Amino acid sequence: MSPGSRQSIGRLARNGVAAGVIKLASAGLTFLLFVAAAMVTDERQFGLFSTAYASASLVSFFSLIGQHAAVMRFWPQYAGGGDLPSANGLMARAILVAAAGLVAASLLMLATAFLPLATVPEWFELCLATTALAFALGWSEFTSCAFRAKNALFSGLLPRDIFWRVATIAGFAAAGFLSPGISAVAATSLAAGLLLACVLPQTVVLLRDTFHAPRGALNDAQKMEFKAVTLGLWGVTALPPALGQASTLLVAAILGPEAAGAIFVADRVMRLAVLALNGINQALAPQISSAFHSHDRPHVQRIAGLAAIGGFGIALIMLVVFVLFGKVILAVFDPAYASDTMHAALIILGLGALVGTACGPTELIMQLTGLQRELFRTLVVVNTVGLGVTAGLTVVLGPMGAALGIAGTMMVWCITGATITRRRIGIDPSILGFLAGQDANALRILLRGRP
Repeated sequence: MSPGSRQSIGRLARNGVAAGVIKLASAGLTFLLFVAAAMVTDERQFGLFSTAYASASLVSFFSLIGQHAAVMRFWPQYAGGGDLPSANGLMARAILVAAAGLVAASLLMLATAFLPLATVPEWFELCLATTALAFALGWSEFTSCAFRAKNALFSGLLPRDIFWRVATIAGFAAAGFLSPGISAVAATSLAAGLLLACVLPQTVVLLRDTFHAPRGALNDAQKMEFKAVTLGLWGVTALPPALGQASTLLVAAILGPEAAGAIFVADRVMRLAVLALNGINQALAPQISSAFHSHDRPHVQRIAGLAAIGGFGIALIMLVVFVLFGKVILAVFDPAYASDTMHAALIILGLGALVGTACGPTELIMQLTGLQRELFRTLVVVNTVGLGVTAGLTVVLGPMGAALGIAGTMMVWCITGATITRRRIGIDPSILGFLAGQDANALRILLRGRP
């Protein structure tokens, strides 16, 4: 089967379940990773580590210049049409552009290390460690997407989602065993170094397969499409996750590192609710691109609806878990986080995630079907207003206000995006699209036929 060929619903379901299991394991390991970090650092150092991690993540999203999304968009299209030389040429171009973006971003971050900041004595060393982590996160995201674009799901996901997290947890545990505590600089540096080591084999294989394979130069039309789409994808792939990290940094600026650490933890716990949809998206992305650009919109509608109903179901279960056991979960990181305020903040974030998953893989579909400009404009408007509202609510209500702003922004964006997708290309990625589709009709017939 060629890398971009259409897969059956059964095969997609199996891949989606496999990706979901990997993402579930990844989420559990991420939970343990931050628990381990909290256990080997004091409250201030964990707040600094959380801020450094959020900063590195934010920079990594922009530094790739949208190339991780470009390979997801174009490789299935070219390879699915049997044009492997163009697909390899596209991959080589994307690797070079991504590498240039990562180097440029790293140099800019290094420049910030020389800014005088008396309130953070370890500023210089923390900037260096954050730069290394940003580079590692960015490159690992690109290599993961490159393998997933070729339908190499496990090769794409395992190094970063599983191996790195296991290694980092073990590293923190060893550091805690050897000393009573470590600094945020040491924790960030350790995470960066281990991530680079874990994706090294992946990097070698990607470079070998790309630069040793027959490559064809992109024609003028392909180059124009690549440039036009890349600019749009750069914005739409960087803004959502970056603005999510910006919320943590905003809380840190307004309320201090301790409050930022609490919101950071609540936000990471909330992401368990979107885990199923994110896992399914790992398998769907190349199929959406290939099917849409071969004019098979019914297939795109069907798999989007199934993804929405699966993601919504898991998010609903997780919201119940947050209501019943939220304080217990938060207390694992630090007993101070198990307050009524932070529990309420977690539930509010869970409600935002529930609405977001009900809208299905909206962002992914807009990225891969030519709606990147509409997606970018929507993200800029909604999130700019959302950050302003979040800042105001944080000043007035503290962590509770931050949660209200973050969750509200998520809801408005997802509903708006799903509406645009339905109107522009006739595909409804939400659970409403599933309820109107053939799978829901078959389910209704089955249920009516039961005694």
